[in-house]
Amino acid sequence: NSRLGHGSVAYAGSSDVHLQGGILSLVMAMMIGPRLGKYDSEGNPRPIFGHHMPMVMFGTFVLAFGWFGFNAGSSLSGATDRIGLIAVNTMLASGSASVAACLYMWKVYGKPDPSMLCNGLLGGLVAITAPCAFVSPICALLIGVVAGFITVVSVLWWERKGVDDPVGAISVHAVAGLWGILSLGLFADGTYGDG
Repeated sequence: NSRLGHGSVAYAGSSDVHLQGGILSLVMAMMIGPRLGKYDSEGNPRPIFGHHMPMVMFGTFVLAFGWFGFNAGSSLSGATDRIGLIAVNTMLASGSASVAACLYMWKVYGKPDPSMLCNGLLGGLVAITAPCAFVSPICALLIGVVAGFITVVSVLWWERKGVDDPVGAISVHAVAGLWGILSLGLFADGTYGDG
């Protein structure tokens, strides 16, 4: 590293996997344009509801379960002492993100929104993917809270800007992925890696 510090790191891919995929989602959404009926004649967004919310929630929980293998499995060794911390950080970030997203929707719109809860949970998972081995559990909790909040705010912001993102991929992957990369630099405690 030529004495220039640790360099750029992302333990399990908030940048090279999620940020890149989220940016591609943004480009494609802008190229394809909104779905028919998404915006009224004045350009105001109209909701197009999912067809089966229990399956959305089930799919989210399947993804969350698999994320433990994804984050912890990125160590490529079952003998490393970081697997437990990685699993705890993954759980704390995803849980706190889903609660933050739910509470934000409840406070602003008067009722919780299950789809935003799911997007918040996924945003928390994406955000903790880069720093999961480098931060303490309390920082993972904070990373998740911020991720849940910015994911929901971002979904609503893109919708108002005329970018139709049916599943919130831009917000979940690009925005929360960027937050994950930044949070790694902000909260890494130096106990893992080059120090």
